Amino acid sequence: MKDKQKLVVLLVSLVLLILIVKFGYSYLSGSYNEIDNNISSTNMKEARDFTVYDEEGNKVNLSDFKGKKPVVVNIWASWCGPCKAEMPYFEDAIKKYGDQVEILMVNLTDGKRETKEKAIKFLKDNNLDMKVLFDEDLNAANTYTIMGIPRTIFIDINGKISYDREGLIDEDMLKTNIEKIIK
Repeated sequence: MKDKQKLVVLLVSLVLLILIVKFGYSYLSGSYNEIDNNISSTNMKEARDFTVYDEEGNKVNLSDFKGKKPVVVNIWASWCGPCKAEMPYFEDAIKKYGDQVEILMVNLTDGKRETKEKAIKFLKDNNLDMKVLFDEDLNAANTYTIMGIPRTIFIDINGKISYDREGLIDEDMLKTNIEKIIK
């Protein structure tokens, strides 16, 4: 009789475990898909403001550019392989479109894995000529719930998000989305 009770308890426990895993997976998948959909379907949502710092420590707000120029925000770090791969595209875009669009290269400066010094050294070592802003308070990262980098956000002159991409961006994608927000 005890063996049957143990078997019943074991089977009930197994069924409960399967149900918990199934519903937990469904719940977490739904949360992940919601985040993913927010990234890809942010078309024409208002860009949320954040504050970062220039190399001298001066505050720069995203809202400083609203109504003046469209903005491309690229959040990156020097240890990130895909970030490194797309840097030449951004340097070229800054040279080509710099008078028509503000390109904010926001370094994810956590003070540990990434520091201002590491970011500046990376740019110098790779002969990249661009101004960098530093997210030392992780304000931009928290405002946009950064789950992975690079992250590139295209914002029109009115402060509306046109396109938001997590992951590597290629040269054509960068060009196409810049041209879309400057028209």
